[in-house]
Parts: sequence; structure tokens; C-alpha cells
Amino acid sequence: MKFLISNDDGVYALGLLALYQALSTIGEVVVVAPNSEQSGFSSALSVTTPLHTHQLPSGFIAVNGSPADCIYLALHELYQDTHFDCVITGINSGANLGQDVMFSGTFGAALTAQLSGIPAIATSLVGAGSKGEEHVGHYQIAANEIVKLLKETSILDICKNLPYHVLNVNIPDVDKADEIKGRKITSLGHRQVAHPVQHIVDPRGRDAYWLSLRKSKHKLLETKTEHQSRDVPLSVVKLTDDQAVTAGYISLSPVRLHHTPVASLDKLSALVL
Repeated sequence: MKFLISNDDGVYALGLLALYQALSTIGEVVVVAPNSEQSGFSSALSVTTPLHTHQLPSGFIAVNGSPADCIYLALHELYQDTHFDCVITGINSGANLGQDVMFSGTFGAALTAQLSGIPAIATSLVGAGSKGEEHVGHYQIAANEIVKLLKETSILDICKNLPYHVLNVNIPDVDKADEIKGRKITSLGHRQVAHPVQHIVDPRGRDAYWLSLRKSKHKLLETKTEHQSRDVPLSVVKLTDDQAVTAGYISLSPVRLHHTPVASLDKLSALVL
């Protein structure tokens, strides 16, 4: 198998290296990633400035652009004659749960691959770096779980038959692999952002603003849908991604893009334009 991988944390990120090492045990891996952190860039493309590449001693290719730029450039120029079985992005430092996928560069890069007809998986390590430090071993555990997913299931074959879908994978940040309870197919959840904008005054007396997607803290599993109850075993409960991860499971969320619901078309068609 041949994999193309990228991320939004930059070409030197621990998660990218762990993913590369793990995937190299089951196939050929090509790395094209931003030369610096590009979190929050979604699927933005650089169409007003040129891109430059730099090959590192590791063989990784660094690009002065967004995660989507990296995938777009790799597929349409750098490796245009290479057939990739899958594009995998990450492993992101921190969660990409619920509405985060709209802003995530990790997810945006995977989306760019899917728009080119290549199966795409976006991966994230939930909780990584939340205490100001990252552990190499935790990323290795997460990377090994991704490889096991590819080897033990037919997920890649299924993804190949789901056009315009990205599989969004969130893995709990644990000290030991056996702390992960298993895998769950989930839907995207939604949580309120605790402090969307933080206003500060810089040293020159100017107003400045930090934008944040950090979610409010609460017990996610206490928020149940109408189909859930405490009497239903967890194994058959339909979970959201944040609920599954909080319960200790790897969350697998299929996310479909470019979908126009028929019901919406029916409602809008009643308009007199």
C-alpha cells in the first residue's frame, strides 16, 4: 500500500513522525507537510502567493503553505504519477471533535484528498498537549491503533466506496494501549465554546484578540439523545464522537461533504425567486 500523509502541526510534529513510522510497517509512506504550524486553516489554498518546497534529511517534504496546499501540491504536481491507496492526516495534537472539523487543517487536508477521489482519514489524539507537554509514547500508541484499524478491518475498502466522505478518527490520549476500550462508529457532536474570543491589550496599548475553539467542561455522557437511556448497553447506544472518546473508545465519524438534502431543496423550491 502507498500512503500520503500530512498534518497541520508542522513537518516536525511528534504525531506526524509517529504516524510515518507506524504506517511504514505496512506500506510505502510519502510525507508532504507544512514547514510551520497551520492549525485552523481548514481547507484553505494559497492562490495569491507561490509555494516553495524543501526536502529534509528524513525525506519529508516541507511546504510554506497550508495543509490543503500540501495535499493539493503533492497530488497534482510532486507525485502526480503516483497512485496512493489512502491519504491520512495527523496525528493532530488535540481533539478534532464535532464542529471542530469545520476549522481543522488536519481535516481540511483530508478533505482536499477526498475531493480528488482518494480515500482520506483525518486522525487526532484527544488531550495531547493539554497540560503543556506531549508524550512521544502516546502518539506511538495512537499510530499503532491506526495501523491496527487498517489491518484488522475493511475500513479502507469501505472508504473507497464512500465518495465525498472523510473518516474523522479521534483517539483517547492514554498511557497504555490496553486502556483503550475499543472502537465506535459515531456521529459528530456539538459543544459550546467556553470563551470564543479573549480580548487583551498588547504592550503598545492596542486591542488584540485571541480566537479559541476550547470547549466548556462538563460530563459529556450525561448529555443523552432521545434514543439513549441508562438501560441500554453502551455497545448498542448511538454515540457522538465526544461521548465515545470520553468513555475510552476510539471514535470513527464518517463526514460527508457536498451534500444537498432533498428536503432542503423541496423547501427552497417553494420560494418565488
